[in-house]
Amino acid sequence: MIKKLTILFIIVLSLFLIKTETQAGFGISPPYVKSKNPIFPGAHYEQKITLLRSSADVDLQAKVSVNAPEIADWFSFDQGELIELPKGKYQVPMIVSVDVPSDAEIGDYKGYINIQVVPKGVEGGGVAIALGARVDIDLTITNETFLDFLVRKVDISDFEKLKKPWSYKMFSWFFYRIKVGMTVENTGNVDVAPSRVHIDVYDLTENLLLESHDDRSIKKIKPFQTEKTYATFPTNLEPGQYWGKIKIYKEKEIIHKNKISFTIGKPGELLKENRLGPWPYIMMSGLVVFVLIVVFVLIKIKIWQHIYRILYILSWPLRYLYKKIKQFVNIIKAKFWRWMHRKSSQHYNQTLKRDDVDKDSDE
Repeated sequence: MIKKLTILFIIVLSLFLIKTETQAGFGISPPYVKSKNPIFPGAHYEQKITLLRSSADVDLQAKVSVNAPEIADWFSFDQGELIELPKGKYQVPMIVSVDVPSDAEIGDYKGYINIQVVPKGVEGGGVAIALGARVDIDLTITNETFLDFLVRKVDISDFEKLKKPWSYKMFSWFFYRIKVGMTVENTGNVDVAPSRVHIDVYDLTENLLLESHDDRSIKKIKPFQTEKTYATFPTNLEPGQYWGKIKIYKEKEIIHKNKISFTIGKPGELLKENRLGPWPYIMMSGLVVFVLIVVFVLIKIKIWQHIYRILYILSWPLRYLYKKIKQFVNIIKAKFWRWMHRKSSQHYNQTLKRDDVDKDSDE
């Protein structure tokens, strides 16, 4: 009897120690799903929850379930409802997605996500019930607009001088540009982007301002998403190194300032991924096709006859002026030749008289 009690005591003590050690070594961050601003009906919201453990000696699994009867079907997880916690990995991210139906009622919704940790391959049991964590759900659905965002990171890509024919203005305006990349986190509930991005370009001494540009047509970021978007500026800079001083605006407020150096290389100097790709050729092909279509249409509708008539009517003042000038020139020419004829006649008569005089003197 004593032997049986001793064995039972050891088993219970072992289970207690296992539970205590595992619970102490498992956690989550953050322990909630909650947006900074209320969410629109029909919106998509994502939040990353990191599963943490202090010891990663064995493979485990985390079973995820939503306890929020009204909104349970709004939730999904990037790895499904069974998340692997591999041996040797102390942190495992879990992306919680919330898809709010477009007909969702305005109001507050609460609940929680239950996370149970079990050894890999175990579907349930007493140990699994005791290990895990709880993620509180606190969502507010509204029809009010909240516009806000954060700029997490800014950079300027290096690029190279274009070769001909791409260096011609019709191409360089599109492809020879300073490219400012911005990692933007939309913390509001509507699509958003910086209202304006301004750049001042200086030489390396920062004494000479070379160019200033603004870009207001920046791609917008979806609510609650973090994405990289770009502001681009046409430039006439030659190869070299420069400083770009950047100001990012939300309406009239400057929300981010930065100073970043960048390099413009000579043609063919930079890596392949920094080059233009097929877009210039696509654009040139498009221009050629457009010109051919225009010429075909003009020929098809016989517009040249109409253009000739229009030009003939519009050129009437010039034709009238030309006619008058021609008449004036003809009058001048006639007077000139009459004058020449008169002069030659006078000269001829004088010559005859001299000949007569000389003849009389000889006799």
